[in-house]
Amino acid sequence: MTRPLRIALVSAFPPGKQSLNEYGLHLAIGLAARDDVAEVTVFADALPSDLPELDLGPKITVKRCWSFNKLSTLPKLIRTLRQTKADGAIWNLQMATFGDREVTAALGLLGPVGARLAGTPSGVIAHNMVDGVDLEQTVLKGQRLRQTIVQLGGRMIARALVSANYLTVTLRSYSESLQAQHPRASVHLVPHGTFDTKVSDVRPLADRPRRIVTMGKFGTYKRLETLLGAFDALRKTPGNADLKLVIGGSDHPNTPGYLEALAQDRADDAGVEFAGYVAEHAIPDFFGDALLSVFDYSATTGSSGVLHQTASYGAVPVFPRIGDFVDVCEDEGISGVNYAALDAGDMARQMQKTLADITGSQAIADDNRAASMGFPFAKVVDFHVDKIAQSSNLTRQSTSSESEQLAA
Repeated sequence: MTRPLRIALVSAFPPGKQSLNEYGLHLAIGLAARDDVAEVTVFADALPSDLPELDLGPKITVKRCWSFNKLSTLPKLIRTLRQTKADGAIWNLQMATFGDREVTAALGLLGPVGARLAGTPSGVIAHNMVDGVDLEQTVLKGQRLRQTIVQLGGRMIARALVSANYLTVTLRSYSESLQAQHPRASVHLVPHGTFDTKVSDVRPLADRPRRIVTMGKFGTYKRLETLLGAFDALRKTPGNADLKLVIGGSDHPNTPGYLEALAQDRADDAGVEFAGYVAEHAIPDFFGDALLSVFDYSATTGSSGVLHQTASYGAVPVFPRIGDFVDVCEDEGISGVNYAALDAGDMARQMQKTLADITGSQAIADDNRAASMGFPFAKVVDFHVDKIAQSSNLTRQSTSSESEQLAA
């Protein structure tokens, strides 16, 4: 029998609040739950304050060895990985994982190929790619020269990422594009996966509070002006004056103070609550107590974890049919109520129709939950354990055929 694997996981990680930290947590827990994994060492972002680490059991160790927007991130990661002598590393990444400045972001994303060259087999989970983002809808709006630089840099980073031992993406469009540009690379489509597949007591919509939710890092392409305008209009329609809107999340790093300014404007509005960051343990109640989960987006940057959580806990998603929302609907069978992007009037009308048709809304929620339950997160973990074992010339205790089929 082959010895169990020692796996490194490079990711933002709780109690830090950077993007993808919850995904990193579920990866660590899923890996540690396996008998063929001896230990999981998480190479995580430095915490902004003296917060206690989570108690995740003896198989998981957290090393806070890199910092957001620091030029030292790349050498620190490579050096610490070599010292750990893991059988392989899984990199849980989006394009701004290591910084919101072009240089620091790009240098950090060279980590997987750097680790591979330094002797640590590496696999990448890429949650988005620069080519898949409409930069005109981001903080780079109107900055044509900077957009060109970012696009060129994005192509270079894509080439670096596919030079890892393997790369997975969560959307078919990303997979097809990368395979066309880099036909010899090991690129695989592995969907986002559903974290919580054990919940069986999701409440029907008819028994839930009169509550609408939204969640994200707000201020760039995820904003709240359209939603707040639509919510005001919705409350003026018959039977909807008692609705409450709960806003979970924080500012995008590039727009500090955005939520605070909106909260001040709504200080006297008892129907709007700014809940701040929603911890992992509070996620089931946040979505499970909601009728609708609304996405006020002008663009998309990958498969939405919030959309998958919405589907898992039975709220009805309300989103513009743009970009990656279309891919998720087509690839994973998750659907929702659509409105014209940035149109508060249309958003209000669609929300009103959805609230009025509880039978049709429940059908959407049930179908989404069934679709999300069809791809449990354990399948994601299976795939990466198999690939790390192959990259390390080790053999997994059980057959790898099932996880290979999901990425076909």
